Amino acid sequence: MYDNFYDTLLKGNIFKEIVKVLLEKSGYIVIPYGYENPFANIKKGLSQKSMHDSITARRIRSSPDLLVYDEKAEEIRLVEVKMSSYTMPRFRKERIETYVEFWKDAVLVMVLPFGNVFYAQDMANLAIKKEYDPKTDFQMIQSMFKRISPDDIDYYGKVACDIIEVMSKRTTEV
Repeated sequence: MYDNFYDTLLKGNIFKEIVKVLLEKSGYIVIPYGYENPFANIKKGLSQKSMHDSITARRIRSSPDLLVYDEKAEEIRLVEVKMSSYTMPRFRKERIETYVEFWKDAVLVMVLPFGNVFYAQDMANLAIKKEYDPKTDFQMIQSMFKRISPDDIDYYGKVACDIIEVMSKRTTEV
């Protein structure tokens, strides 16, 4: 039986893992960071109505997915990964507001089934709106993470596009 919650969870994890591997292969140290990891036992409680709107619960639920450390540049970045099959990715306005409120220093990485496939933008530079144009609101991920090679963008971009295509078919067939 199709379960939208678990399907969405699976999709998110697949694309986080693709971005993680792309960055690791490029020489970055990447560690899972999002609340799914350390807060797994209380995840449902964080969504309960009594806690849902608390500042702490909102911050934890919006935790970026990955911590990326660049040993050479001695820089550390937090990365939130999102996938969209739309040419103009859509977000709930509240979600972007929360990211900007709590994680201004993080990077939002979009995985999209066209063009460069991997797009990135600093949360602090995101205008809060419902739709984003990857060509004007984002930059190619390799602009932010300079060690990513064109060959790896091509390879992992094809992998991501193939998975998006399979998942899109699965969703429409169910």
